[in-house]
Amino acid sequence: VTSDQLRLLADAAERHGDGTLRLTCEENVVIPNVPAASVDALLAEPVFSKPGSRISVFPGKLMRGMVSCTGAQFCGLALIETKNRAMDVVAKLESQLDLPRTVRVHWTGCPNSCGQAQVADVGLMGAPARHEGKAVEGVRIFVGGTVGEGAALASELEAGVPCVESVLLP
Repeated sequence: VTSDQLRLLADAAERHGDGTLRLTCEENVVIPNVPAASVDALLAEPVFSKPGSRISVFPGKLMRGMVSCTGAQFCGLALIETKNRAMDVVAKLESQLDLPRTVRVHWTGCPNSCGQAQVADVGLMGAPARHEGKAVEGVRIFVGGTVGEGAALASELEAGVPCVESVLLP
């Protein structure tokens, strides 16, 4: 979420509710305390409908389960850029797949795992990789992580997968 988008959300929360915004650990924004009579007007706010906006009331089944750490853009420990890559990958996959349920895809830029890749259905963790003989940004891919009762860490499926579109999304 950009600062401009957050300002638009705050303005909408003030116009249609009590001005409260809540952020969840899943990187969602909740606007509580909106009277039922104001919901349609809130949903018509430009922040939800501007072309190219990353803010959606009804995200796809991959987008609603996507989590990403700040990545190399804002973290000196991250080995890869995560936020924009995660958005691009999810958008491409959602245009090609019809999923029966939400799929939790978590991106983390390094082994510190701020994006919690090991508890996702699909986790991607920044890692070194090679492509056509050159060092490139890459990921370790984890699958099968769960949370809640009976939680389990994901298993590593593949390591050193280059973050190159022809490889990551053939």
